[in-house]
Amino acid sequence: MELDRRSEVVESRGWGPFPYGRGSVLTALMFSMLLSCRSVSSSTAPSEILTESWKAYTARFIQQDGRVIDRKAGGISTSEGQAYAMLRAVWMNDRSTFDITYTWAVNNLNSGIRTDHLWAWKWGKDPQGKWRVLDRAFASDADQDAALALILASRVWNEPKYLASARAAVADLWNHGTIEAGNRRYLLAGDTLCKGSECKINPSYYAPYAYRIFAQYDKNWKELADTSYWLLTEVSRLTRTQLPPDWVILNTSTGTLKLGTAKDSSFSYDAFRTYWRIALDAELNKDPRAETWLKETLAWVIQEWPKRNKLAAVIASSGEPRAAYESPEMLAGLMPALRLVAPEIADAMHRKIQSTYSQGAWSDKDSYYLQNWAWFGTALYQRYLGPFVGRASAGAGLSLVN
Repeated sequence: MELDRRSEVVESRGWGPFPYGRGSVLTALMFSMLLSCRSVSSSTAPSEILTESWKAYTARFIQQDGRVIDRKAGGISTSEGQAYAMLRAVWMNDRSTFDITYTWAVNNLNSGIRTDHLWAWKWGKDPQGKWRVLDRAFASDADQDAALALILASRVWNEPKYLASARAAVADLWNHGTIEAGNRRYLLAGDTLCKGSECKINPSYYAPYAYRIFAQYDKNWKELADTSYWLLTEVSRLTRTQLPPDWVILNTSTGTLKLGTAKDSSFSYDAFRTYWRIALDAELNKDPRAETWLKETLAWVIQEWPKRNKLAAVIASSGEPRAAYESPEMLAGLMPALRLVAPEIADAMHRKIQSTYSQGAWSDKDSYYLQNWAWFGTALYQRYLGPFVGRASAGAGLSLVN
């Protein structure tokens, strides 16, 4: 769901231009070789910065009962925050934190609130001062992240009850959170964002690596992995920059996509996550569509970054900056994808992000969103893939990094 996310940026020295060629056979070959070479060097243990920042995050943002607090949004809790904590907990082999954050979510975002296995997205203090669910609608990105975390946890800790819970959530997400339109299956953003024949769709929710895992238990999800690449290609063609917008409008009668408002059409605090998700799919599954999409849509960033060694936190569909400040979380989400196509720029972004790190936190220590995406971006940039490799993936039937 839409929250206003702002954070402070510390300037650092940028890097020079990196050449690129769109559609080049040589570039495609180099990309494939790069993925192949790097597939043998993924990290097997978390770095000190990942370990320290996770400990700091649990201390600052997670209560003893498992509630994750968004301190920049009035102390609310969200399904997104609970799911991020679960995914990071299994990534760091922290079962106690996984269990308390999952239990809190089930008890407060589902039980007595919804009749399915999905979670109400927003919990906080109402105008009368009572702490409760403020919006019972589900947010599909959070439910899919939580389901993925449960599947990974079932493998890491050999716990069948996690898998049973994940399968129930995945089934309900398919039934309530996807829709057929124009002979394709789409992921809806939630259950309250459709009006008539039009639905608001969030491209950054699409996670093909997750759908491949879900498809092991329900083969229908493979279709959504295919839709992901088709949709991302189509929505990127709607903007002059070819960067995906935060939101688009799906016509459920025809399956056509169009831009919405100027705000929704920007590349901003939602859309940057798309690059992290596709970079992860590239790492795990070597899908050639990831290569094609990253090359085509990052061309604008590769061209623009050297001019100022920075990116605006909000970029209009025309390419015009709509903010005078940067978004550290945007750079964190971009750098794993750029590592695959423009490593010099990725390294400059990485150094800029890490220059803001101190005592377990990046930049604004109270920004839960920033702390999560700086961590996710750093983990993938460092190629620490945690539960996606090794014991957790054994027998999974996935094309995973060795």
